Amino acid sequence: MSAPEAVRTTMLVADDDALVRGVLRMALTRLGYEVREAVDATETVAIARDDHPRLVVLDVNMPGGSVHSTLAALRELDPSVAVLVLSGESQPPADVLGPLCAFARKPIELDDLVAHVGRLLATQAGVVSGSS
Repeated sequence: MSAPEAVRTTMLVADDDALVRGVLRMALTRLGYEVREAVDATETVAIARDDHPRLVVLDVNMPGGSVHSTLAALRELDPSVAVLVLSGESQPPADVLGPLCAFARKPIELDDLVAHVGRLLATQAGVVSGSS
């Protein structure tokens, strides 16, 4: 299974759990995406600054910053970056969802990951082309 938009598309998986990062990296790599990994909020922002990912899979609870401050920093770098927020909780944190930000509960099934990524990238394409 691969996605046409995957060609040379960089994703960033940000989670302090190495197992979660590894599983997500393998799933996204198999879909054809180039994947970077970050272990905390500070590294997430630094990698986003350097590698300009099209989509960030962001754990809610990571060292080095809150999900809100990390999202704000990512948006400052690139207002059009798509973000999939993951949490073990059943509800998303307040004020994080929007057209370019979705929520999924961990552990996320592969089909759900693919669906969320596809929707976010499609929305992102519409937002970016609509701003031209």
